[in-house]
Amino acid sequence: MEAALRRSLRAAVAHEWETAETWLERIVEVDSADLDAYHALARLYRQQGAVGRAIRMHQNLLLRVNVGRLEKRDARLELARDFDAGGFSERAAAGYEEVLDETPKHAEALQRLVSLSLVNRTYVRGLALVKRLRRVDRSAADSLDLSLHLAQADAQIDVGDADAARSTLKRCLRRYKDCGAAWSRLGALEAEKGRDARAVDAWRKAVLADATLTTSLLPKIEAGFAARKKTRDYEKLLRILANERPTDADVRIALSRWYVSRGEIKDAIEELSRAIEVAPDSVKLRVALGRQLLDGGQESEALKAYGNLLDALEHDELSLASAAVEDTPSSTASGLWSSSKSSTSPSKNAGVEVDT
Repeated sequence: MEAALRRSLRAAVAHEWETAETWLERIVEVDSADLDAYHALARLYRQQGAVGRAIRMHQNLLLRVNVGRLEKRDARLELARDFDAGGFSERAAAGYEEVLDETPKHAEALQRLVSLSLVNRTYVRGLALVKRLRRVDRSAADSLDLSLHLAQADAQIDVGDADAARSTLKRCLRRYKDCGAAWSRLGALEAEKGRDARAVDAWRKAVLADATLTTSLLPKIEAGFAARKKTRDYEKLLRILANERPTDADVRIALSRWYVSRGEIKDAIEELSRAIEVAPDSVKLRVALGRQLLDGGQESEALKAYGNLLDALEHDELSLASAAVEDTPSSTASGLWSSSKSSTSPSKNAGVEVDT
């Protein structure tokens, strides 16, 4: 028996999973009371995608009368992980709830339950659990808490409950004042109510907090300021953004377009030229400069700009080629033998039969 155990371990270390599986199956066939081998085999099934087999093994273990309380607690956790890995989110949540009933501060069960509340759209339960998770893992709790608030607001918007969504977003922003996604959603709700000033203010805070929202929100902000005849406020915002993010092509291009709208073509070109000095590899900036030069009748300068654009494209292509190195993380055998390191990421298991 010990020889078979050593052979299975050696095979697992060498990533020879079929061999490891064969030896573990032999051990379990001879002595199903060897729970270390039993759990290792079930985890191996789960890791290899045979989630249904792992589920049946852990369900059978829970039905045994000769298994102690601690062993059954471990089996319940493993069964929840099985359902989780198989994409059975509601069954997984129910399993983690059982673990939590017995061990109220179980960090993994708390975190997975909160995560699954996003999948199952049980936001009220998730928000209640995240408070408990915060006492165990504050960083994970904050990240999930933010996701839950945004998801709940989106669900409320989808059913037409704008007032509830607004309340959810404001509650979110009281804790996460720099959440651009929340400000963006709040701005859209204010705009729907015709509160243009509040909408613009929310969108302004969104782009200041999150650079990824610049492209989508700057046109709305510009239109809002223009409607209220406050174009100078728009310029002020652009200058703040350009100062904070000198390499942000969208901001620098927006500032150049603001100059164009005022007929200040020379200033627009200078703005793009200064931006390229800071971000010489930006294709977007060079394209914008070339177009602006053409619009300004400076064809020779435009040709020069497009020549530099080709150089930037070539540099960009070489950079992408050098970065395209496949990074394949290797699995370890330790997860088969340690209950704290089993995978819980969902996998596709079409056709898996689960006992009810």
